[in-house]
Amino acid sequence: MQKYRKFLALLVLTAATATVTGCGISEKETVSTSGAQADSLQTDEEPAHMVLIDNICYYDADRTVYSTPDHTDGTIQSVTASQDTRPQKNEEANFDCQGAAYCILADGAAAVMTDEASGTYELFLADDTVEFQGICKKKKELSSDTLKWLNFYYSLSESDRNALSMIPSEFAGQISGNSMATTETSTSNASYLEALTQEELDATEALAQYYFTEEVTSFEGVDQIYPADSSDPQYHNSGIEDDYGPGNIIIYRVLTNLDRRDGNPFRYISIARKSKSDDWKIINSGF
Repeated sequence: MQKYRKFLALLVLTAATATVTGCGISEKETVSTSGAQADSLQTDEEPAHMVLIDNICYYDADRTVYSTPDHTDGTIQSVTASQDTRPQKNEEANFDCQGAAYCILADGAAAVMTDEASGTYELFLADDTVEFQGICKKKKELSSDTLKWLNFYYSLSESDRNALSMIPSEFAGQISGNSMATTETSTSNASYLEALTQEELDATEALAQYYFTEEVTSFEGVDQIYPADSSDPQYHNSGIEDDYGPGNIIIYRVLTNLDRRDGNPFRYISIARKSKSDDWKIINSGF
């Protein structure tokens, strides 16, 4: 699933208690510090690129925009003296981009031109906003599972992201050209998913969960799991999955806790039975 950074200001107070605002324009700021500026970001990580526009702080999402903007809303007018310093004025950034064009993409999302020659725009998001394939939503609108998946998704390389066909249900129907992608209501899954009852789906998913949690404990359990799309070539793996038809096989894409920690992609697990009267068995698993 983009990495969002939260920053802590480590302030040593030498006088009275003071209120410190985050990235924004504060009305009153009377803070005394020792050995650091009051605006400095005190963090062990490399400071994030930020821009302040219309009193909203936008953080670099570490990726370019999904589609190039067709308009601009202004230019960055100033840059802070240090990258460690938060922008305090509108149209100010904490990295070298003075004069760069920007545009507001949506509530909580902005784009800043980082390469004029190629017309490249970097995506910037407010702390309460996420983006998926050009669609922006507030975090409060999404489930915790979806937020977790998006965080994982954007930790992958672009090629690995392109290999995933899943679309979170909260974004289903809003992504341009996604008719072939997997969603919780995708009709492309009909030949395999609709051939099984909900009870059968629950039973097969439970078997997959058991395998990665109890049977092979080194996987450390399941972080994410969803049914593979019916167009997944794994269903036509000759001599194994291809021997089973709809109603007697289901393939799940699984991200184990071990794989997530090691940066590995989703793996698959194939569960099948010879007939309706037989028990479900795991017949294959791997990347």
